[in-house]
Amino acid sequence: MADDIDLAQAREEIDREAAIAARPSPTLAPGVPGDCEYCGEWFSRLVGGACGFCRDHYKLP
Repeated sequence: MADDIDLAQAREEIDREAAIAARPSPTLAPGVPGDCEYCGEWFSRLVGGACGFCRDHYKLP
């Protein structure tokens, strides 16, 4: 016989699976090759003119 805790765990599992299924898939911003405007190094993918290292370092979007 299921008690309240068993029912709550079952409900939590159902809710969690539904939330995971409903979440949007992440998308990457399109990048372009070129020289980073911040460090001057060439990278195969720049977003907003900045390489990944500079975006992380300067907290850029």
